[in-house]
Amino acid sequence: MKSVTKGWMAAIGVGLLWGSEGALATLPLQTIDARLLVWLRYMMAFFVLSLVLIFSAMIHKKTQSKPKLAFSWANRSDLFKLLVCGVVGQGLFSFLSFLSLDYISLSENGVIQGLVPIAILAIGQLFYGARFTRMQIVSSGIALVGVTMLVLAPPFTSQDRGVNIGHLICLLSVLSFASVTHLRAQLAEKYGATCTMHYQFGFAAVGFFIYLLVSGLDVPSLLLVIRPSWSLLCIIVLGGFVSGLGYIAYIYGIERVGVEGSSMALNLIPMSAFFIAVLVFGEPITPFRALAVGLIIVAMMLFAASNKSREMTSKTVLTN
Repeated sequence: MKSVTKGWMAAIGVGLLWGSEGALATLPLQTIDARLLVWLRYMMAFFVLSLVLIFSAMIHKKTQSKPKLAFSWANRSDLFKLLVCGVVGQGLFSFLSFLSLDYISLSENGVIQGLVPIAILAIGQLFYGARFTRMQIVSSGIALVGVTMLVLAPPFTSQDRGVNIGHLICLLSVLSFASVTHLRAQLAEKYGATCTMHYQFGFAAVGFFIYLLVSGLDVPSLLLVIRPSWSLLCIIVLGGFVSGLGYIAYIYGIERVGVEGSSMALNLIPMSAFFIAVLVFGEPITPFRALAVGLIIVAMMLFAASNKSREMTSKTVLTN
């Protein structure tokens, strides 16, 4: 099998896998709260990436292209940046996403999470000098219309809440992830993506453990969920595969099909979340909501295509 084909398989697999995040959190959240789930998730992710780094070090003993990031006073500035990336971009992102599930449906959560690429560019324009192209402005407008239609859609039943704080919480989750993406990319370029993500997972786990101690750790719920059960399996998959190995697969895809190809594949996240919610959890669907989801997915595809076009133009300018 060709390397590019493997890259596309990895990118598509990650898109589908990351779209299942809300669904995997549903069962554990029936036993524990969002704080405890976030801590368990990143403990598992940290453990998995620790094994990956140890195994990688055994294979590549002498080849190290990036400087080693030691936990020392000399590296305090970069370590603090990783702390912010871990606690805000990972921990807070997951916490708010899980918390929003108390108010909105799985499909709404997944579709709103699909706005991450637009949020990343918006943060880049405000703080890092990035600029929207015309196509990106159009696609962002289409996505905004789709999200507005989704949150203003008529409730499924008389018990549904319609527009509520859950939509705002989910949007804040998107912003918390996007707010540190450029900083994360700078650190990954300096020290390596896997190494820096390992630190971020560790800081997220430590940060939320401290939060649990301060706010009150529910020990009975913890003991209940760590027993062999479907909830424990969901936590293992969420932390070990969605976060840990999922990130490794994402890097693998980028190396073989490029950033633009991986971005296109990540458009499967809202689609995956929507169909899991409808087919697995039996969420009802109306033509109005289907149209809203379709608009958002089309907007994401236009946005990714615009990124690819801009990168090709930049390469042409540099070559000439």
